[in-house]
Amino acid sequence: MKPTLTIATFTAFLLSLSVIEGELLCGKGNQRSQLESALRQANAAQIRCNPGYLGLDCNVPAPHVVAEISCNLKGKPGKSQGGIFLYQDPQNTGKYCSKQQQPEYEAPAPAPGGLRASCPLIVDIQKCMNKCVDDALA
Repeated sequence: MKPTLTIATFTAFLLSLSVIEGELLCGKGNQRSQLESALRQANAAQIRCNPGYLGLDCNVPAPHVVAEISCNLKGKPGKSQGGIFLYQDPQNTGKYCSKQQQPEYEAPAPAPGGLRASCPLIVDIQKCMNKCVDDALA
């Protein structure tokens, strides 16, 4: 019984070490520059990539960084095409991308009644300045 307990304890210990928080950004050994570029675009240049089972693995613990990388990789070649990818999204479908389309900036509509109704003081000052200039030139 004691050897079984020891093996189970040892296995549980090893499994606890292998748990990865977050997501892995993966690529082949010769894609280090692409991995680092993807991390820089997501403002996570401090994350280091290490040799792993699939080639190079970059542990990305922060969910907002994972979402940013997912959005940046969406539609690009994934694992089957030999590109870089997130481990849980090997085809770069944008699984974690939570960005919503930001509406284009729209200028505010003019106030009803024209400029005089919205800013009567500005119009009066402008008229006064025009009169002063006209008087000075006359």
